[in-house]
Amino acid sequence: MIGIVVVPHPAPVVFIFVLSYLKTSMLSSNKISFLLFLLLACGVEAGAQLQGIQVSRSFSTEELVRDVFLKSGCKNVSNIQAIDNGLSIGFFEDDAFIFGFQSGIIITSGDALLAEGPNAELESTHAYAMQSDDPDLNQFAPGSIFDVGGIEFDFVPVGKTVSFEYAFASEEYCEFVDTEFNDVFGFFVSGPGINGPFSNNAANVALVPGTNDFVAINSVNYGTNPGYYIKNELFEETDECDIPFAPVYPEYIEYDGMTVQLTATINVIPCETYHIRLLVADVGDDILDSGVFLGAKTFDLNGDVEIAVQSEGSDQPVAVEGCRNGEFVFQRLGNAPVGELVVYFNIGSSSTATAGSDYTPLPDSIIIPAGQSSAILTVEVLEDLLNEPDETLVLEIRYPCDCIDPVSAVLTLQDHEPLEAQPATLEACVGQPFTMQPGAINGLGPYSYLWPNGSTHPTQEVAIQSDTTFSVTITDVCNDSVVVDIAVGIQPLPEAIIEGSTDYCEGPDHFLEIHLGGHPPWAFQYTIDGNVAGTITGITNTPYLLPVSGPGVYGLGIFTDANCTGLASGSVSVQEVDTQIETEVTPASCFDNADGAISWSLRNGQEPVEIHWTPPLPNGLNPEGLLPGTYDLLVTDSAGCQYASSIMVPVTEGADPDCRPFDLFIPNSFSPNNDGINDDFRLYPSENSHIEMVKSIRIFNRWGGLVFEQSNFEPSANSPLWDGTFKGKTLDAGIYVWQVVLVLSNNEEHLLAGDVTLIR
Repeated sequence: MIGIVVVPHPAPVVFIFVLSYLKTSMLSSNKISFLLFLLLACGVEAGAQLQGIQVSRSFSTEELVRDVFLKSGCKNVSNIQAIDNGLSIGFFEDDAFIFGFQSGIIITSGDALLAEGPNAELESTHAYAMQSDDPDLNQFAPGSIFDVGGIEFDFVPVGKTVSFEYAFASEEYCEFVDTEFNDVFGFFVSGPGINGPFSNNAANVALVPGTNDFVAINSVNYGTNPGYYIKNELFEETDECDIPFAPVYPEYIEYDGMTVQLTATINVIPCETYHIRLLVADVGDDILDSGVFLGAKTFDLNGDVEIAVQSEGSDQPVAVEGCRNGEFVFQRLGNAPVGELVVYFNIGSSSTATAGSDYTPLPDSIIIPAGQSSAILTVEVLEDLLNEPDETLVLEIRYPCDCIDPVSAVLTLQDHEPLEAQPATLEACVGQPFTMQPGAINGLGPYSYLWPNGSTHPTQEVAIQSDTTFSVTITDVCNDSVVVDIAVGIQPLPEAIIEGSTDYCEGPDHFLEIHLGGHPPWAFQYTIDGNVAGTITGITNTPYLLPVSGPGVYGLGIFTDANCTGLASGSVSVQEVDTQIETEVTPASCFDNADGAISWSLRNGQEPVEIHWTPPLPNGLNPEGLLPGTYDLLVTDSAGCQYASSIMVPVTEGADPDCRPFDLFIPNSFSPNNDGINDDFRLYPSENSHIEMVKSIRIFNRWGGLVFEQSNFEPSANSPLWDGTFKGKTLDAGIYVWQVVLVLSNNEEHLLAGDVTLIR
């Protein structure tokens, strides 16, 4: 029997295709296969510009059949020939997915390149100006056949069915429907078991579904079998035909109408040789082309099968003597399941298991029924009561036509080892949840569990107050059972203690001792004033020294040892110490008199203390005989707290009218004559002048005009100031008035004034 299956036409799907290789010629079959894979596998984002039908004549007919049309791993095809004038056959791709397949072979009654969109021609034609003759197509329209295009070849099927997908399209639509210009095509198959009306008893498999009518212009159109028809006519044509204007793919294909995707199915005898002729032709004249589209990788010789291994109730490739049989799963590859498929297999030479002693002998084949995708071969494993290592059973699929490399799978056969389990002893914390998980020894998993409370979960979470023994029943897949006792002993809860009080000051590091009980490692939270301040983990030594970060009440939160959550107690009050240095200063009687003194004491500090003076003082505790100035004191008490004070020893005010709090000589004359003696006006401070800086110096002529000014500098006998010039010009000899503002080391400011004589 020969039948045809209709595949509903899908909505357009957007795909991307590789086009650049179409410009090359005579690509290898590996390259073509790879490019076809890209065509089938790669998607494109919605909204990309589609091209629709694109055609190339770069491939030979041999490449088109073997590398484009054939789907099966079996390449049992031969005698491939083109019925062609060199233009009518090509490779096409379709990113608009018009027919439901994305690429394949195009055979036309004209020029295959004219199939490319858009539909812009009313009468797209490539005529050969000669009548053709074909013994099969002549039966459809005797004496009226023109421009035959086609491909024919022999094939040897592996399975009992062969199928492929196709579609028909034509420029004859719609003006020449129901006329003598009825372009035709046919797929004529001949061989064993086929008895049709065409040459060599061939049968035509290109039939209108559910009928014996061949697919052509008059049998599939807008009025006849419209469910298999796709409209694509131009407006002028629909107006002439008096039908609605509704083209579906006007941008993507030239033809005015086409069928949906159809699937042809042929019942055959495996390993016999068949011949197929795929033909299309014009009828009545040689104009208005028609074409047949054959889906890539859809000509399926059937018989491709993969084999997998499992065991009863499990996906593991292991069978167990006296317990669980093995299973070989034969899975049909390719399109949806069609006819019955007989799969032949051998026992592989690498098998170590022996039929009859390790397993029941197997047949040499299995049938995958029609309409089903797989079949299971059960291997009954025998219990030989021998203690032996694992054995293997290797099954190899044997393809009867010797066209595909053997496919194999391995089943492992194991001895049945009795289920065993050992009693367990655990320790638990009083009143705290813990998990019990018994383990099985030997046997065959997965295991089932039954606890006294009826639970079947592998683990149990419980909390107990005293020593308790639990029992659980473990059962494996071989139905062996064992009862396991789990003895649980109680552990005392660990304790953590923090207590005491301490003073706190800025500077040194302070720590609190936390004593930890139980088993390391420990972890705990600590709080400051009731708020969680941090978590310490991974503690291995006790007591733990917790750094103090500031004043507050320190306590403990959650505390755990290696096994349990413990008890935390106690708190420590950390207080900031209000310690100050109190001083009493005796001023010096004058700037250069070393008769000042400092007396100091530490309030609230912890004795004994260490002191450090800057600059260093020999009698450091209560220094005397001090010159006026600033002295820095740093005190460190026994707790490590440090306290600093900067102490000023001033000059007694009013003690001596001639006593100034600074020492500075200002000359009353200078002679800028470049003799190297007294050539400029400058300031001469003593070594301990107590002058921090000169805030400003200003010099005026006798009329009050400013002739020199400088600010914010440190006075030095080595630094000249004024050279007796103004804006680069030499000034006349005479008396000039100056004003100086000094800043002392105690930040006091003093204003000085006087005059200087410029001598020429």
